Amino acid sequence: MFPNWSLGPIIITLFVHDMIKHIQIFLLLISGGTTAISQETAAPDLSEDAIAAINVITEARVLSTISFLASDEMAGRDTPSPELRIASQYVAARFRGAGLEGAGPDGSYFQIHQLVTTMPPEQEAVLSEVSGETISALGLLAGSPEAINLTATVMKESAARKADVAEIVCLDTLHVPPQAAERPQFVLATVARRIRAFKEKKTKVVLIPCDDDSILPQIAERLLQKSLFLKDGLKPECAVVLVSSDTNPVGKELSIQVAAQREVQNSVRNVVGILRGSDPKLSQQAVLISAHLDHIGVRSYGDDRINNGADDNATGVTTVVSLADAFASLKTKPRRSIVFVTFWGEEKGLLGSKHFADNPLWPLSKIVANINIEMVGRPEQDAREKAWMTGWKHSNLGPIMNSGSQRVGVEIFNRTDVGEMLYARSDNYSFVRKGVVAHSFSAGSLHADYHQPSDEWEKLDIPHMTKVIQGLFAGALFVAETSDTPTASEK
Repeated sequence: MFPNWSLGPIIITLFVHDMIKHIQIFLLLISGGTTAISQETAAPDLSEDAIAAINVITEARVLSTISFLASDEMAGRDTPSPELRIASQYVAARFRGAGLEGAGPDGSYFQIHQLVTTMPPEQEAVLSEVSGETISALGLLAGSPEAINLTATVMKESAARKADVAEIVCLDTLHVPPQAAERPQFVLATVARRIRAFKEKKTKVVLIPCDDDSILPQIAERLLQKSLFLKDGLKPECAVVLVSSDTNPVGKELSIQVAAQREVQNSVRNVVGILRGSDPKLSQQAVLISAHLDHIGVRSYGDDRINNGADDNATGVTTVVSLADAFASLKTKPRRSIVFVTFWGEEKGLLGSKHFADNPLWPLSKIVANINIEMVGRPEQDAREKAWMTGWKHSNLGPIMNSGSQRVGVEIFNRTDVGEMLYARSDNYSFVRKGVVAHSFSAGSLHADYHQPSDEWEKLDIPHMTKVIQGLFAGALFVAETSDTPTASEK
C-alpha cells in the first residue's frame, strides 16, 4: 500500500489543469450522455436479490481467502516471484469460479507484461596496474550495458568533475547505514545520483573504496542472488566496482575488465475478469474494482523473515474476489458492467496499474469510476465497520458510495488527516492521470506492522473486514445501478 510512505509525502503541483478538466467532461459526455449524481441522492432500498448477494460475503469465506494469500507459503508475493505468479493463478481461478469473463487475449484472465530486472555480472571484475600488479575487487554493484575492456588513469572524484574526460573515477567515499543491507536498490539509487554528472565525462567505470566495516561488499553479494527492478535514473549507468580503501588507486594507470550487466525477463500478470451489465446501453460502461496483489517479499534477517502482507494488501485482494462472488450471484446483474482487477507491482511504483491504464482492456472513457481497495482489515479506534476514501474532494464518488453502503450500516467517510496525501499513493492514481474518477478505499491505518513480517492474518479483525466488504458491495452496486455518473470536481 502507498509505496515509499517512509520517504514522506509527495508534493503534487498543478496536476489538475483546466485542459484535464475539459477532457474529463468530454469523456463523460461521450460515455453515454449520463448526468452527474448529486451528493444528496439517496440509494434505493436493497432488493431481496441484493440482500442474498450480500449474504454470500461471510466471515468464513473471507477468512479462508485471506489466510491463504497471506500464508508463509506465499513468501510475501514480491514482484516478480513464483509466489506472486501462484497468487495470480489463484485469483484467476476465483474469477473463473464466479463465472466472470476473462478480459485477456483468447478469453484468458491475464494481462501479461515482460518486466526486465537486472543483476551484476557473475564474473568478477579484473583490475591490474599496467606495471603488472593485480588489484583485488571486493564485488560489483553494477556492470555496464556492454562489456568493458579499458586501460586508463584513475581520476579522483573531485578532479573528475572538472575534467573533460574521466573514463575511470574513484569516489572519495560512500557511507551507507547498516539497515541499507535490506534495501540494495536504495544504495544503487544513491550511487546513481552521485555519479550522474560523470555521464558527460564518458566515464566507463566507477571505483568505490571500502573500509573493513563497510556493508557494500555484503550488498554486492545480495545483488548476485536476486535481480532487481530499477527505474531509469535510479540505476548506475556505468560499471561500479568495490575495492579496498587500502588500494588507493587514484593516479594509477589501470587495465579493467568488467562483464556486461545481466538482464532477466520476468512475466508478470494483471488478473482481469468482467461481469457484463444487464442494460443494453449502460452495460457499455463499467465500474472498475481493483486491488494490488503484490507485497515486498522476504527479508534476509530475523526469526520471521516473511513480509506476509496480510493487511497490505491481501485484504484488498480478498475484497475483490469476495465482491466478484457476490456480484456474480445476483439473479439480475447490475445495469453497468463491472471489471475486477488485481495488479502486480504496486509496491514497485504502481507498475501494474500503469500498464493497465496505458493498455486498457476496457476503454478508459467508459470506466465511470475506479474503486480501489487498500488495507481494510484492522480498524482504528472508533472506526469499526467504517471505511474512508482518499482524495475526497476530487469527485463526488465518496458521498455516492456512502449513500449505498449505509444501506448495510457501513459509513464511508472523509479522513481529513491523510486522505488527501494518500490519494496519489496507490493504484487509483494511475487512472486519475488518465482522467478517470478513481479513489482508494481503506478501513484501517498505517499500523506498526505495516511492511513488517508481523503483518499476519491472525491480527486482522475478520468481522470488521467482512462488514466493510458488504458495505463496499452495497456502495459499488449503487454506482453500477444508477443511470447517473460520478463526476470529477473542480477542486
